[in-house]
Amino acid sequence: MKNKKQAIIEAASKIIGEKGYSLTTIDEIAAKSGIGKGTFYIYFKNKDDLFFAIIEENFNQFLSNAKASIEKIDDFFEKIRKFIEMYLSHHEKNYFLFKILVQEKPSIKKGEFMKFWSTFFSRWDFLKNEISDQIKAGTLKNFGADDIMHSLLGILHGNIHKWLLSGREYSLVKKTDIVYQMFVNGIRNKK
Repeated sequence: MKNKKQAIIEAASKIIGEKGYSLTTIDEIAAKSGIGKGTFYIYFKNKDDLFFAIIEENFNQFLSNAKASIEKIDDFFEKIRKFIEMYLSHHEKNYFLFKILVQEKPSIKKGEFMKFWSTFFSRWDFLKNEISDQIKAGTLKNFGADDIMHSLLGILHGNIHKWLLSGREYSLVKKTDIVYQMFVNGIRNKK
């Protein structure tokens, strides 16, 4: 039997995915997870706290899968392509989380919001290290690994946002090659 915290996270993910963040209540989450409302507050301060726990769990799972897949690839540019494909696929499957972050914006304090994004951007060392190595080898333009990583995430997030605004009319994963070409052609050194 799963623990109560995990049951809450799973129930909330399902309800928020169906109804959206703003329309989901703690009462619904408690009922769906089979707990009392008071028990909810043992594990989470409020709905925002729960939402960020969902994001954290989801993000950790993605990072673990991405690292494991990318480690198996030798070619740097194939690693980037695989990362783009996995990132787009992950967001296509879990679109409601990104939608909430960029469109509904949970009512969080500015400091917590900044901490969230700061933590998010600090978790990409496994790719930034690869980028640094390629800059040193002369394969990539010397824009700096941080700037390159932020640019990659910006291109990805822009495409995810566009896809959401379109009503998810197309497969986001089918944009992998376009995103890859735009990104790689911008950072690759021409020899």
